[in-house]
Parts: sequence; structure tokens; C-alpha cells
Amino acid sequence: MGQPGNVALTVEHDGSVEAIAFSPDGSRFASGGGDTMLRVRTVGTGAPLDVPSEGFVSSIAFSPDATTFAVADFEQVHVRDGSTGAAIWSGPIEAGTSVNVVRFTPDGTMLVAATDMVVALFDSANGAPGLRIPVDRPLIADLDLSRDGTRIALAIDERHGGDHRNAGSARVLEVATGTELGRLTPDNAVFAVAFNPDGSVVLCSAADDTVRMFEAEGGAQLWPTEDEVDEDVTAPNSVAFDPRGRWIVVGGADGFARILEAESGVERGRAPKAPPGLPDPGFGAVTHVAFGPNGKVAASASIDNVVRLFNLDGKEHYAVNTDEVLAMAFSPDGRWLGLGCRGHAVVIDNGDFGAVG
Repeated sequence: MGQPGNVALTVEHDGSVEAIAFSPDGSRFASGGGDTMLRVRTVGTGAPLDVPSEGFVSSIAFSPDATTFAVADFEQVHVRDGSTGAAIWSGPIEAGTSVNVVRFTPDGTMLVAATDMVVALFDSANGAPGLRIPVDRPLIADLDLSRDGTRIALAIDERHGGDHRNAGSARVLEVATGTELGRLTPDNAVFAVAFNPDGSVVLCSAADDTVRMFEAEGGAQLWPTEDEVDEDVTAPNSVAFDPRGRWIVVGGADGFARILEAESGVERGRAPKAPPGLPDPGFGAVTHVAFGPNGKVAASASIDNVVRLFNLDGKEHYAVNTDEVLAMAFSPDGRWLGLGCRGHAVVIDNGDFGAVG
């Protein structure tokens, strides 16, 4: 293992990097964004692969068997050969509409893609279109796919478009039919959603300064209860479950990433740690959070250009200065933390702290 916090790989780009993905075994790292080239690199020794892109790359996903990868490239969805980058099939969701998200179902047979207003399914092998699920008010701010691939959670932000208003919702849809299974409606736009491991509950953060947990089927809110008041207004904008569903991490505008107990929402720890009784340290807002695959560590990125790896109590294992982080993800084996930044992508070594097992 390398020294935790060391940069293991830097991939130069001509523009901002807002899409990154690791292959299932963690050996390859793909990055793309505002320039006209998607880059796939081996974390270690291996031949680079550069794939021309038509526009802005907003999302990348490797298939479960790593033989292909999907790209949201401006108005097109592409599924490409994992070795050569050659296009296997390409097509739009809707002419003149940008594609924002691509995800493979866990069995690799279907591709889920989304624009601001539509979720669409495709046969991943040949691009044959499947179900299309329109969203009645724009826009889709975030999307999560349940681990078994049967449910989709959507974060809806209604502060856009011709009928804009300070409102939003978190919705759960059945993949096979598009049927809405549950909906939670906070007092403002919803920024982010995340399923627990078995897909039975959903975590969401909203512009009304709340983090809420609700049942995927039916939409009943589990916490906070009506008599619970969170005096720490954190403007939460990013959320994630740990792989076992016991803990969650929430990033807020006050500069802290909080570890909460999933069942109750009670805080266990926060990073960075700040001594009690001192003035507000003025940390930059947290923009991205993620849980490591081992469930023992989480990571955060903030607008003061610091990336942190920390344990459940908030103890930091490293704090690394970076450029502005636009995307963040752990490798499936936990060894690496990938970052998309302005002008380049970076892979940081987590050392033993990220090890699964």
C-alpha cells in the first residue's frame, strides 16, 4: 500500500472534469468533461485510451463485467468497447436535449439514462429503446439506482423552467413499469437522493435545510419527526449511505461532513473536527461526500479546495489540498479516491484505510 493521501495518478484535460468512473476491479479510471476527449487510464502500468467526445461529457459508467462503458456525451448516449473505445451503439434520449446521467443495471442488461425531464431505459447490448419515464416538473437534480436494479430514486428541483417555484420532491419509481412507488415533498427543492443497500428506504437532502429519511414504498417519513428540530442549519447538498446501511454521511454549507446513524439521524461524528466553544472556523462548504466500500471511512470535498478521508468519529486520515472538485468517487475496492477537477482528474491513494475486508 502507498502512503495515504499521495496522488497516484493525474490525468490532464483541457477543460473542467465533471464525470469520472472506476472499472469494477478498480484498475482503470475514466474521466471526461468540457474538452473533446474522454480519457481512460490504468492506475499503475498500462496503455492509455483516448476517446473523442462530441460535446460535454457529464456522466461515465463501466458495465459490471467491464467489457463496455457508457458515456453521456452532450445530446448522445454512447456505449463503447471497454478495450478499444469503439462505439457499439449511440443515440439520443430526445433530440436537442442533453443527457446528464448514465447507469448500468446491476446485471448489465439495461442502461438507465436521464435528461432534466426524462428517464429512459435502453438495451445495453444494442441500444434498443425501452421504457421512457417523463417527469412532470423539471428538473432531475440527482438519480440513484437501487442495488438490485429494480427501483430508481429521483431528486426533483422545481426552481427551473417556465413554471418555476421554490419546491421539489424525492420520488421512487419502479424500473420495470415506471410506476411511482413513493414520494416525499419537503418545503423546497431536493438536491440529492440515496438508497440504502436493500432499497427499502431513501435519504434525501433539500433546500429547506433538511435531511430526511423516508420509506421507498409509500413515502412515509421516518425521521426527523415533527417535534424534532435541528438547530444546526447546514444547507445539506450531498448525501451517501455506507455499504451496510448503518451510517450516512451528509455534506453541508457550514463546512462539515457529518456521520449520522441511519436509523435515527443522530450524529456520531463530523469532519473536520472543531474544538467546542471556539468561534466558527469558517470552513468552506462541503460539495461532495462518499462512503468507502469498507464502511469504515468516508470522504468529503469542499469549496476551500480540501479533500478529507475520515473515520466514523470524524478523525481525519488525510487532508489533501486540491483544485476545485467537481466529481468524486471511491474505487470499488476502496484503494483509490478519484476526483474530477478544473483542468485535470486525480486519483488519490487511500492506503490501508480504504481496504475492503
